[in-house]
Amino acid sequence: MTITRSIAIICLCCLQFPRLAGQQGDTSSDAVNLSDPHSLIIETVLYDSITGELDVPNVFTPNGDQVNDNFEVSTDGTTVYEFSVFTRTGTRIYHSLSPRIFWDGNSLDGIELKEGVYYYVIEEEGGSDPFEKAGFMYLFR
Repeated sequence: MTITRSIAIICLCCLQFPRLAGQQGDTSSDAVNLSDPHSLIIETVLYDSITGELDVPNVFTPNGDQVNDNFEVSTDGTTVYEFSVFTRTGTRIYHSLSPRIFWDGNSLDGIELKEGVYYYVIEEEGGSDPFEKAGFMYLFR
């Protein structure tokens, strides 16, 4: 288990703690209006050892409206990435080893997953200076 994955599991447990302790609080003031198309263009940037920069979205909406229906990161198409998606409890629900970083919001069994927060880990395979990137994404239906 890599250090990034260990940190990911610890972060997921910390996110779950307030819910377990009954301390959720009022989140109505933090709500985002998802009908606004500009709210869906929040991105994180990470660096690839070959091409330089990858844009990683943190919100996608696999609801069939042809707008942000997939979690997809543009790559050079030659570098191979290990891409994993985890639930908030740390269960891996999706995994791929491919030059394409892509997820449609379904499990490997094709089951449509619930709306919520998911954790991703992207690891570059090989390369002169391989990187690892991890973060959270929000799936809205």
